Amino acid sequence: MSGAPVVTRVDEDAWRDWRDVRLAALADSPESFAPSGPQEQALSEEAWREMTRTAAIFIATAGGTAVGVVAGLSRSHQERSLGAMWVAPAWRGRGVASMLAGAVITWARSQGARRLGLWVPADGARACRFYEKQGFRATGRSRQFPGRPGRFIEEMLLDLG
Repeated sequence: MSGAPVVTRVDEDAWRDWRDVRLAALADSPESFAPSGPQEQALSEEAWREMTRTAAIFIATAGGTAVGVVAGLSRSHQERSLGAMWVAPAWRGRGVASMLAGAVITWARSQGARRLGLWVPADGARACRFYEKQGFRATGRSRQFPGRPGRFIEEMLLDLG
């Protein structure tokens, strides 16, 4: 592990970087995400490019290696969402997640959003605590985890006002 992590926004030309780190996240932590690795591996180049055009995707790198990723998405005129958060196991607990969340929070504010929301696995206590430290609060809303019978996700919101 060399070098301090740096977070950058991915543009369309870096779609392969987005694809590679997303597939690494799905392989490492499949229980944390709704889509499966095989589903996303089958996506076309155009689909990956489209994601970079419609979402604000940020990748954390250290020494030229991707060590984390997060995406910011538009929910509505006033609200954005944070999703696809993942940090490589060797980098967990070292501030990368906070850097990634901060990138999406800054992006959402720059978009004029008043709220930033996310859905987190209800059984993911560590993730819930992390998001609470970032200022997110549980809304009390939950729903079934897509594609995961018997598991639930909970909504959290951050007031950007």
